[in-house]
Amino acid sequence: MLSNLKNSVPLLFFCTVALTAIGANVHARSDLIHVLCQGTPNQHLCESSLRSDPRSSTTDAKGLILIAVDVVKSKFSDSLRFMNELAKQARQPEIVRPLKECARLFRVVLEANVGVAVNAVNLGDPKFGEQAMIDSANEAKACERQFSGRFRSPLTERTNYLDGISNVAAALIKTLE
Repeated sequence: MLSNLKNSVPLLFFCTVALTAIGANVHARSDLIHVLCQGTPNQHLCESSLRSDPRSSTTDAKGLILIAVDVVKSKFSDSLRFMNELAKQARQPEIVRPLKECARLFRVVLEANVGVAVNAVNLGDPKFGEQAMIDSANEAKACERQFSGRFRSPLTERTNYLDGISNVAAALIKTLE
């Protein structure tokens, strides 16, 4: 019994060291997210967006930045689907017209800006990526301005979020300069 215990000591030591290293790596990733997000216009939004993606626990700074661009893409896509559903249900032209214009603006983000940002990050040319994300934030604000008169925008919460996450992504890309 004592010899079995002696044989188990190295295994226990190895397991302890391995678990400590794994814990340190997770903590280091957490610190990387915190440090990267400190330079953004909305640190809380940045950290919560990155931490919510499981890939963030195993990637580097460039990977985290690409995750932020993915969040922009995902949220614009969700909002575009939401707008299309609203446009199908709406009867008033005062609502349908701005929704269609917002859909056009959001398609620009999805078809152009996101791809430019991803390529810029991957190719090491961050200025174009930063500008693409700033343009995405501007498209969200432009959408909101489409609504006027007696009809309030049904998208205000979404466009505010899109503006915020796009500016976060722009700030993260800027760190590559």
